[in-house]
Amino acid sequence: MLNLLIADDESIFREYLRTVLDWELYGYRIIGEAKNGLEALEIAQQTTPDIALVDITMPFMDGLELAQRLKEDYPGISIVLITGHNEFDYARRALKLGVEDYILKPFSKDELTLTLLKLQEHHRKQREEQSTHLKNLQLMKESVLNRLVSGELAEHEDVLLQQLSSYQLQLDAEAYAVACIEIDEIDRKWGEVSERLLWKYAVTNILAEAMEDSGGKPVIFNGPEGRIICLYGLPHGTGTSNTGSQAQAELPKLEPFEKLCMLIKRYLKLTITIGVGQIYSGIGGIRCSYEEALTALQNKFVLGNDRVIAFGQHISKEGTGVQYPPELGDELQLLLRAQDDVRIDAKLSELFRHIREQKLSIDYTYVICMSLVSVCLGYVSEAGQPIEDCFGEHFFPYHEIRELASIDEAERWMKELFTKAVHYTRRYKKTRSSIIAQAAKAFIEEQYGDAELGVEKVAQHVFINASYLRAVFKKENGMTVTDYITHIRMNKAKELLGAGNRKLSDIAESIGYSDGSYFSKSFKKFFGWSPSEYENRIKGNETMRG
Repeated sequence: MLNLLIADDESIFREYLRTVLDWELYGYRIIGEAKNGLEALEIAQQTTPDIALVDITMPFMDGLELAQRLKEDYPGISIVLITGHNEFDYARRALKLGVEDYILKPFSKDELTLTLLKLQEHHRKQREEQSTHLKNLQLMKESVLNRLVSGELAEHEDVLLQQLSSYQLQLDAEAYAVACIEIDEIDRKWGEVSERLLWKYAVTNILAEAMEDSGGKPVIFNGPEGRIICLYGLPHGTGTSNTGSQAQAELPKLEPFEKLCMLIKRYLKLTITIGVGQIYSGIGGIRCSYEEALTALQNKFVLGNDRVIAFGQHISKEGTGVQYPPELGDELQLLLRAQDDVRIDAKLSELFRHIREQKLSIDYTYVICMSLVSVCLGYVSEAGQPIEDCFGEHFFPYHEIRELASIDEAERWMKELFTKAVHYTRRYKKTRSSIIAQAAKAFIEEQYGDAELGVEKVAQHVFINASYLRAVFKKENGMTVTDYITHIRMNKAKELLGAGNRKLSDIAESIGYSDGSYFSKSFKKFFGWSPSEYENRIKGNETMRG
């Protein structure tokens, strides 16, 4: 809806303009009527019109002067002069002042409508262009700010300030600190990007008010991975004496951020977690403060959500005596072998309680978690089971652990992993291996005549890898796959030799040997006599019976 101002000294003509059109139907709203230029200026100051219909001849301030004043004060306003034939020269002068159009009295309803529709289209395009410009400017601002906190802008400070100023960013404070804000579980609560952006916008507005109330100068923008970044300047006398000197850095006041957490919970019914970096002098220290804020925020994995976490507080650092118990892996391995679910659960609970009490850093916690995964996978492999069959083909533990939102989730995930390993090996310890071994035996007994038959081919048939087949087959049958293939072939050869009337070469080929000589050597090695000796032995026995 466009705001319309009418300025004419004749009340009858003002009434005509007011009633000649259904203004709302055409997208207009009359926000004021003035009988002279001075009244029109007063109304404009109170209402900011988009379009003004102005009569040239008015007392106190005529239409030309009014048009000039309106254009100076409100550059975006469109002015349509209403004039008589004898005032045409005035209208021409008005066009030089930037007046959009003029209408000669008397005019028709259609002529007025066309003029207004043309101006309406002009304002629509103007607003679209302005909206696009603002969006592009915001994107460029966010881009340069993200590059600033990430350290990609390596220019000298004077050049950097000039570049930031070109994006309407004035970073002229004595010192700066950075805060990183995350809406807790935002991806789980809202699947649509538009919903997440709406909640981030709401949080950003409350953040801006909270920071301004505390006297800060906040620059708030969207950072990486859906975070909200708050860069705020601090007055003279705060921060480090040397840019980037961590030894002399100090933390800003945390009260505004604690207040923000409270307000978000009260009004938006959700929680946020904030990581706060230390104060550094000049814009050169912004990257240091950002990295500290990000590190602090990531430690919510151990400390939990819905809180303000300042860098360097609450979290233990590696090398301070807090260590992963070296004997724990051996203890868990023994408990896995014993398939003692209860004690495994208790041992894991004890470890994660230790992590919470010592407030270990997120990186060290990840190291511990991967050590536990290694113990679990080692147990499954030791049991002769394929890891991909137990945990799935798309099991990527490091990625899954990194996706977990808290230490509580990590504990549940780890316990489920160990439980799955125990239940799987318990269920398949006697049944699955015997089924695989039996299927392999049946395939060998059917395909013994294939000269290419070997461990790899049998493994492919039963859909497991060759190493696992070797382990299972030996465990279930007391012999290797290769030995069993030889066993079947030799006994079949013995059977054929006993039937008589067949060449050795034919028998050898029928049981998978392309080389008759090699077959003979294998036969003698297996039975202790050669095929010809075996045939003679059979014939001798038959003669004795005859």
